[in-house]
Amino acid sequence: MAYAVLEDLLKMVPEDELAQLTSEAGELPDPLVAAEAIARADAEIDSYLGVRYQVPLAPVPHRVKALSVDVALYHLYSRRGVAPESRRRQYDDAIAFLKLVAAGQALVEGVGGEPPASQKTEDITGATRLFSRDGLGDW
Repeated sequence: MAYAVLEDLLKMVPEDELAQLTSEAGELPDPLVAAEAIARADAEIDSYLGVRYQVPLAPVPHRVKALSVDVALYHLYSRRGVAPESRRRQYDDAIAFLKLVAAGQALVEGVGGEPPASQKTEDITGATRLFSRDGLGDW
C-alpha cells in the first residue's frame, strides 16, 4: 500500500507540470512514473521509520502522506534535472524529520503499536549465584 497516490501529487503541483515531470509527451501525467516515484519515496520513508515502527504503516498518518508527496516530487523533479530550491528544501526538511524519528527525538502522530523485533528487549533472569568474589573471599 502506497502512502500517497497520483491525486495527492496533483494537489501540490498543476497537472501540466506533473505531466512534464512524468511523461515524455508531456500531455497527461504518466501514472506509472508517478507510482514509481511514490514507491521510491515510500521505501526511503520506511528505511527511517522502520527503526521505530512496524512498516508499512496502516492506516497512513497525514504527516507520512505529506512526507511521501514531498519526497516523490523531489525525485520527479530530479528526474528532469535540477530540482527547484523550494522542492530541495522540502525534501531536506522531510529527511531531517525522518532522521529525528529514527533517533527517537520525534514521533509520528497516529502511529502506535510494537517496535520492530530488533528494538524489543527481553528480561532475562536466572538462578541466584552460588559462587561470587565476595562469597569466595575467605578461601
